[in-house]
Amino acid sequence: MNSVHLERLLQGNHRGVVLLLMLLIIVVIGTLAWFDPFALFSNQDPQLPWNQEFRIVRASEEVQTPSEEQLSITRPLVIQANVSLQRQRRGKIAMVIQPDGRIEGKWTGEYKPSPKVDHVVMSAPFKGNIDPSKIYSDEYGENRSLLYFITKGKSIILETNSKTIRSRSVNGLIYLTGWLNPEYNATGEITLTLNKKSCKVYSWQAKATEQKSIFDFLK
Repeated sequence: MNSVHLERLLQGNHRGVVLLLMLLIIVVIGTLAWFDPFALFSNQDPQLPWNQEFRIVRASEEVQTPSEEQLSITRPLVIQANVSLQRQRRGKIAMVIQPDGRIEGKWTGEYKPSPKVDHVVMSAPFKGNIDPSKIYSDEYGENRSLLYFITKGKSIILETNSKTIRSRSVNGLIYLTGWLNPEYNATGEITLTLNKKSCKVYSWQAKATEQKSIFDFLK
């Protein structure tokens, strides 16, 4: 085989490899867009809750048991709290942490994000679980006694503008995250996002209580 034929063959192979790589990239992008349309354009800050979704355990898997330092959950724990943004009310949350570590709850309420705009939370249920493997840390160090939890759901908010006399439905994602200490004190945040690029963050705190029956709680 002369050098000219060899060079053409190598060029042909090179073009084939490039086309194959381009095809693989298109397949990967298409797959990401299919399963999570926000994945290609979202804020990648690892502390944001949508980048912590790997901590939400599938229904077919078991939730990790809390460590000896963390609160042992032997009965359903009920948490009810007011939600706020800089001391301004943003509705309420109600949730249950089951002994198996699963969590179910909802956010409800009516509030005014601005003087001429009213928000009514039409639907905002969330589900998730505790994650004992996440260790709390701040500028003072670690606190291994705190128990982390994370949940996710879909929110529907009816927004009414009194100036334009128009209403619209705002659909997005809701994440409720928080920490629970051995004394049953819980603090956390609600994170609302429409596109996983930006978000609104509300805070809450409450005392968890044990409850024997929860059938009436989530109605």
